Amino acid sequence: MKTSKTMRILTLSVLAASMAACSSIPKKIDTAAPVMAVPNVPMNDAYKVYDADTISAVEAPSVASVRWQDFYTDPKLKALIELALNNNKDLQSAILAVQSARAQYQITETNAWPKVGASGGVTRSANNRVDANPATAYNVGLAMSSYELDLWGKVASQKEQALHQYLATNAAKDAAQISIISSVAQGYVNLAHALAQRQLAEQTLQTREHAMMITQKRFEAGIDSKSPSLQAASSLESARLAVYSADTAILQARNALQLLIGRPVPNELLPTIGRDMHIGNITSQTLFSTGLPSELLYYRPDIVQAEHNLKAAGANINVARAAYFPSISLASNIGFSSGSLDNLLESGAFGWSFGPSISLPIFDAGARRANHEVAQVAQKSALVNYEKAIQNAFKEVSDVLAERATLGQRIDAQVRLQDNYRQTYDIAYARFRSGLDNYLTVLDAERSLFANQQSILQLELAKLVSQIQLYQVLGGGANLTAEQITEFNRQKEAMRTAELAANQPIAPTTIDNGTGVQITQPEPQTTPATQPR
Repeated sequence: MKTSKTMRILTLSVLAASMAACSSIPKKIDTAAPVMAVPNVPMNDAYKVYDADTISAVEAPSVASVRWQDFYTDPKLKALIELALNNNKDLQSAILAVQSARAQYQITETNAWPKVGASGGVTRSANNRVDANPATAYNVGLAMSSYELDLWGKVASQKEQALHQYLATNAAKDAAQISIISSVAQGYVNLAHALAQRQLAEQTLQTREHAMMITQKRFEAGIDSKSPSLQAASSLESARLAVYSADTAILQARNALQLLIGRPVPNELLPTIGRDMHIGNITSQTLFSTGLPSELLYYRPDIVQAEHNLKAAGANINVARAAYFPSISLASNIGFSSGSLDNLLESGAFGWSFGPSISLPIFDAGARRANHEVAQVAQKSALVNYEKAIQNAFKEVSDVLAERATLGQRIDAQVRLQDNYRQTYDIAYARFRSGLDNYLTVLDAERSLFANQQSILQLELAKLVSQIQLYQVLGGGANLTAEQITEFNRQKEAMRTAELAANQPIAPTTIDNGTGVQITQPEPQTTPATQPR
């Protein structure tokens, strides 16, 4: 009687503890809806562009939607990019990471299914060491190991976490590809700039060698003092130094490209510089569209990576939450067992077993709560990284737009200066040849002309680099899937329709979290996330 009463008290205590534990279960996080961070700029307003070659409008898609094979038109540059994508070690490492994450996701996906295996064996046993008749038992059958029923979403959350980790890793690979494509393009134009600088230095060297010869003859004839000859010799050595510096820059640029493509740069893929010393164009784009700021959240793979990391952290919170609930597992076995191998498969030897088991958490000294807090902190950290990625992306776009603001005007002004410096040099050289002026005037005019020509080459390089960087910071260069392209087009069409209907920027519901970035939860998209196959 006393024992029965004690058992009832113990049972009631267990139930009370279980109810208390269930009452402290944290709220489940919905990770189905996409998370977007909206910086303190109008997401559906145009960028502030400052030059005539850049536009930002809802009707014009972002240049990031253009494949890199179509954006870059220089055949030598495209061949170098292909070599880099095939041989670059950083990209290969990123691809291997994607494959590993994909396999991990597939492993996690199998946890939702029971595991059945075949077994067979034979055993011999005796009651003691002097037993003269040990027993022999044979068994064969199928067994299902402990299979956990996913009543609380633990396995599903683990699967979702692995999926977002895989998608984040794939986005990291896309980010690496974009960086490599941009680096190869910049390395290519840097090499072209170095070749153009060397060509300019060689032309200047030839001019100064001719001037040195003239000043030397005038000195030997007693027309001029030795000072012009010494000045000409100094300027000649300066021109030689410029040639040597250009040679060094060429070697360094080739080394940089060699590292990117993973092999020596073929001579047939070196840039070609015309007699006019212009670097040339690497893209057929004459008008660069930035799209709208909202498109940046979908095209930039680093932002996509941070978003998936945030969703993976949310799924991990749900995994920690499921630890508050009981764990129910199933195990079963079916097969034959007999003491004789001859009648092992007879009907009398058939048997089966099935049984559930339950594990109810009651007291763990706060381990579950601590694990849940760790998961919450990890999610907050992922949110901070997500916000930081978006802030950095918008800063990079703004910096490139600021760099492009006056590039065209500076190039035009520099070209006008070149015309003036050229005329000044021609006049000074003609007066020098006629004996009306000394060589110092020619040298000053030539130095000004040379410096201006170098400035023009530098501005042309800056213009090409700004085109490459604009394409990069907008997210151009990733391998877009058909699903991504369809989704981008749907989103742009939705934005265009909404703007035409309201005639004002769309204002999503936002919450300022005190970090300068506002968080919004838009309506869930109908297009499901692309899962690995």
